[in-house]
Amino acid sequence: MRSKDPEYPAAVEAAVEILRKRARQGQTITYGELSAELAARGFDSIPPHRGIMTYLLKDVCLHRNEDGRAPMLSAIVVNKASREPSEQFSGLARSLPFSRPANWSWRDEQQQVFAQHREE
Repeated sequence: MRSKDPEYPAAVEAAVEILRKRARQGQTITYGELSAELAARGFDSIPPHRGIMTYLLKDVCLHRNEDGRAPMLSAIVVNKASREPSEQFSGLARSLPFSRPANWSWRDEQQQVFAQHREE
């Protein structure tokens, strides 16, 4: 799948839904689990560790969050071994429009995601 594919926006929506559900439960999800859940919904061309996942997670963070101020939903997507988000996530957090400060940590972001979804 490429970000120009017609079903790409639907894949972003599906990922947002999957991640919001996890966030409401206060749980993280691994890249592999997210890939498998997307495949179960018919988006079977999003491997856990390829370019398309990186684009997808960026678009998940921008979903209804064009100014980048809301908590970044993909903070709860973690590496199976380290239980931490990938390096790309920290890079994304520091880039526009998210522009997280130097003292920012993904752990803070994760807690904000959980808090936001518990309240909804």
